[in-house]
Amino acid sequence: MSKKDLENKCHCSEGCTCGENCECDSEHKCNENCTCGESCECGNECHCGENCQCDEECHCEHCECGEEKDNYLIIAQRVQADFDNFRRRSREEIERARVSGQVSVIEAFLPCLDTFKEAKKIITDEGVLQGVEMIENKILSALNDLGVEKIESIGQEYSPHLHNAIAVVKDESKDNDIILEEFQAGYKYKDKVIRYAKVIVNKKED
Repeated sequence: MSKKDLENKCHCSEGCTCGENCECDSEHKCNENCTCGESCECGNECHCGENCQCDEECHCEHCECGEEKDNYLIIAQRVQADFDNFRRRSREEIERARVSGQVSVIEAFLPCLDTFKEAKKIITDEGVLQGVEMIENKILSALNDLGVEKIESIGQEYSPHLHNAIAVVKDESKDNDIILEEFQAGYKYKDKVIRYAKVIVNKKED
């Protein structure tokens, strides 16, 4: 090997293959024009940062070998998270729409039940009364299968979460805040009140 070749030979590490094109600086560290390639072992520390994906053999001072791969991974994770959130919101919206539709149908039947209650008060024919009660029970059974239940009122303690007091009366024989009469039945759908019961409450003087 000639003297000129020795002068041009890269001495930054035994594994460096820069050859005549080596442009390492005086501290034997590759600059931006270094052509060592994958075999470069200049420097002692990887500078990829927190998201370094380099293996244990990577020692490039200005290594960027893992950055592109890591960026794609971050993008993929964000896309997956966005898609998961989209699916969750879609399921919630579908469920809300389903519940809203059922509640609308249920509310349409409630006035029918009110009519049956009033009709039974004036029906004198036993056969007609039985027929009306049969239809009423069929509707109540269908609503019950959907998760609808009547709010208990008469004899129960008044609750603003279930009842709407339209009047108060004084009855010394009953406890305070006990419901004495039900003016209009209330109903719940899966533990959610869809119509409050209109009631008359006992209120004794203090």
